[in-house]
Amino acid sequence: MRTSAVGFALLLMLALASAAQAQGMGLDLSGSEPPPTDSDSEDTGDPGAVGMDLSADTAGAELLPRAVLLGLDTPERAGAAVAGRWLRGLYGAVRGVGGVALGASFKDTKERLSDGYETALKCTSASCLAEPAETLDANLLVTARLALEDDGWTFRLWTYDHDRGVVETDSLTGRNPKDAKFQQGGARLLADRLKSLAKPRSVLKVNVNVSQAVVRLGEKTLGVGSLEARVPPVESTLTVEAEEYSTYTKKLDLKPGETSSVDVYLESTGPAPEGPGDEVASSRKKKSGPSGPSIFKRPALYTAVAGLVAVGVGAFLGSDAKKVGDRAVDADNNGVIDISRGERIDAQSQANLATALMVGGAAVTAGSVAWLVVVPTKSAPPPVAPGTDTAPASSTGLHVVFGGSF
Repeated sequence: MRTSAVGFALLLMLALASAAQAQGMGLDLSGSEPPPTDSDSEDTGDPGAVGMDLSADTAGAELLPRAVLLGLDTPERAGAAVAGRWLRGLYGAVRGVGGVALGASFKDTKERLSDGYETALKCTSASCLAEPAETLDANLLVTARLALEDDGWTFRLWTYDHDRGVVETDSLTGRNPKDAKFQQGGARLLADRLKSLAKPRSVLKVNVNVSQAVVRLGEKTLGVGSLEARVPPVESTLTVEAEEYSTYTKKLDLKPGETSSVDVYLESTGPAPEGPGDEVASSRKKKSGPSGPSIFKRPALYTAVAGLVAVGVGAFLGSDAKKVGDRAVDADNNGVIDISRGERIDAQSQANLATALMVGGAAVTAGSVAWLVVVPTKSAPPPVAPGTDTAPASSTGLHVVFGGSF
């Protein structure tokens, strides 16, 4: 009976021990290692595993250079096991640098690079980091690697400076990837590198009179028409061009944190508007001078002068005939006129000739003067531009020209 009681007591103690172990009771009775924490788990690529707000929206960060951390390459399993802790420290280092803004979260970086993410993560040269930097709009693009090398565990950084197109390298060795001091040293290494490269952006405002003009700064196209853009604080050449317009170029020395404004006026170099040809233009230019021949080139002037001369000659001859007529009297009252028959006939002829000359000359002079005053100068026919079709006018009229242009 006593043996049964002892056995029952032992069974009860074992049952209580099993219940205590199942419920925890604040004791570790399993004898196994504690379950791994989130910090010791392998990196899943989720920003939540890092435990930080990785959004790129930072107040007052408009002019800060954008830094993007691609991630941490861990070829060995031991390094991958602590990747979460390392990433937490690296992102904290980026956040701690006041001169930069985090450009993209870890998740956003992987989504935007898509299939090219793994290639970019393992890239160590400017040739393969330039395109991811453009895609992520990153001024500073960082990729890291934690691996076991000949000298032991080595942490390496490759920081691509997009403004200069160069890659800066840094490295740090340690005994164990789980070592907290090793991890803190890697974070400081990244922070120091970012501080040395970070420069505030410049703001460039371009005002152009042509809406379709293409604006370029160096080799990069900023946009079309008037714009405002954040640009690297370096010396560069601004180029503004458009089809059928002159090209504008200007060298700019952009300063960190400053705003530069450029007003651009492009002049049209396209084809001239349709109009008369060169020959017509030259003929019109000539026509804009004296509008017709000079009066001295008109025959009517000389016929008028000839008429006046005839009138003068007639007057002279008439005066001689009058003198002879004045002597045709009988001064001595002898019944005989004092001039001879020949003188009388000559005087009569001169008088007739004088009358004819004066009448004819006066008529010619009057007609010539009237022609000069009344009849306008004959103008040349209007010029016809080369290649212009002019339909001939249908006319049955008879044109009679007397002499020429008077």
